[in-house]
Amino acid sequence: MLQWLSEHSSVVNLALNAAMLLVWVVYLQLLLNGYRRQRSSSILITRGAGSGIHSRCLITNMSAEPIYVTSLIATLVTKDDSVELALTDLRDLPEDLGTDPRSVMRQGSLSTGSYLDIGHFDDLLRALIENQPKIPNVEAVRGLEIIVVALYGPEHWPVGAERYFQLQWDSGNGSRIVPSRVETRQLRSRRKRRQLSRKLAEHM
Repeated sequence: MLQWLSEHSSVVNLALNAAMLLVWVVYLQLLLNGYRRQRSSSILITRGAGSGIHSRCLITNMSAEPIYVTSLIATLVTKDDSVELALTDLRDLPEDLGTDPRSVMRQGSLSTGSYLDIGHFDDLLRALIENQPKIPNVEAVRGLEIIVVALYGPEHWPVGAERYFQLQWDSGNGSRIVPSRVETRQLRSRRKRRQLSRKLAEHM
């Protein structure tokens, strides 16, 4: 065995170097992936203060750095149709924006761990329906999708998140708004971020 190793030492050294290089490449790739995950944006869209239609919609920044919420885009889904509207500019605002202007304007800077309370779900639905003629009343809405568009760090394209809520209308037991999935879907890929940029342009 020792004689064979001595005779093929150059081949053995080459194999060991290649194996060591492979280990370092894998290690560096794991470090890079961990760094990217840590630096990626993370935005939560949640239902708070109950499960009924009067519960509140909260936008929370769980990213490692602050984000700036530039726009909120809502899609109302009915039995036969869907309508997309910008939540950010639904109405003219008063000069006095109160103690939390971000929640009134539905946009602004959010530091890590802070949240934006954009109001009761039923108020959001009524405000959306008032701005379009296709949906006759709130009870006609079967689902509500909310997309958050934000700026994050030095990124050129906007980042975002989306979540879909199902509406269950029941006059006897109380109406409910239920998320269709447990987590908020993050929009970080280049294709999704370009789509967000186009949506911003459409709703300007």
